[in-house]
Amino acid sequence: MKTMEEILEYISENDVKFVKLSFCDIFGRQKNVSVNASYFKEACGEGVEIDSSAVGFPTGDTFRLYPMVETITTLPWRPSAGSVVNVICNIGYRDGAPFEGDCCRVIWDAERDFAQTGCSISFMTESEFYITKLDESGEPTLTPVDRAGYLDAAPLDRCENLRRDIVFTLEAMGMEPHSSHHEHGPGQNAVIFRANTAFRSSVNTLLFRSAVRNIANINGLYATFAPSPLEGMIGSNFRIVVDLADRKGAANADKTRAFARGVLARLPEMAIFTNPVRNSYKRLLYKSTPAHLTLNGPLSAVRTGMGNGKVEILSADTACNPFVVLALVLEAGREGLEGRAPEPIEGATLPGSLTEAVEAAEKSEFLRRALPSAPCAIYIDAKRKEAAELKREDILAAGL
Repeated sequence: MKTMEEILEYISENDVKFVKLSFCDIFGRQKNVSVNASYFKEACGEGVEIDSSAVGFPTGDTFRLYPMVETITTLPWRPSAGSVVNVICNIGYRDGAPFEGDCCRVIWDAERDFAQTGCSISFMTESEFYITKLDESGEPTLTPVDRAGYLDAAPLDRCENLRRDIVFTLEAMGMEPHSSHHEHGPGQNAVIFRANTAFRSSVNTLLFRSAVRNIANINGLYATFAPSPLEGMIGSNFRIVVDLADRKGAANADKTRAFARGVLARLPEMAIFTNPVRNSYKRLLYKSTPAHLTLNGPLSAVRTGMGNGKVEILSADTACNPFVVLALVLEAGREGLEGRAPEPIEGATLPGSLTEAVEAAEKSEFLRRALPSAPCAIYIDAKRKEAAELKREDILAAGL
């Protein structure tokens, strides 16, 4: 489905009753407004009004959602009778001017700027998550569904059928999962996507998280993307594998290393986005988390040993906003390729807490160049307040 006519025909023939107009706020949370299918064509032309607070931008402005028809996808877990489809939206002001904090616009701008390097780039992503049990009242707990470990098989791995359902669902939604497996932690799983553009990889990650949560719920379970939900257990990462190429094919070793060193140099400043919640730092401090700011060491946050053009980034976690994180990776890598990146500081470390991440972000000229100033300032201010909270962190209440 690519044209409005094709989409309207699909809506009519498949008894679609509602269209979810989805968008990502600056904190990486999927939000949506449902409109009647009969109103969808009008919504595409005029937009649908929302309050600015919905995108984490408390200005009192009224924004409009503009559906991108090429992103429409089915929601296979919804009933086939009176079905629901989803579409990702652009965000604009009431007068039609684009909203500078629209996550789609942030990643498009980064892709446009990166193209000036003369290189092409794609991203393979891997997202980890924990599956836990519900209590007698149907409320989520932090009790893992199994005690299996890395690449274990059924029956020790009790998530095998669940992962199968997730993969089938993703394929029905038009995504391309590459593989899935049980991870190191009890009840911990991973799904790997085939390489795609930065924008498409971000959209896939957003929809993937929603699909996993819904499929788990249908099976009487709970899926959490908290970076470190279980005390004393390994956390969940958002692994990024960059595939860098130029006119001759895969980028050579020098270009690959330059890109990697550009990212490595900016990771401390990016931490407020790659590791955005207090729980992120429980994961980073775990003994086997690859968070060292060296290139190609045993626990390095960035590696290049997968072949020419391949750069693996391992410090980001599953609470991050994929649109912003991939945009920052593009900008940091561009600095490296263009010879503008600072040298990574020998012996430097990632921030050890959200407070330290806020401090690094407040000093960062890189973030101010890479991201729109007003949304960036609002985000940093919100994280400063979050870091200062003294109440006990509650993973479940955070909704991760």
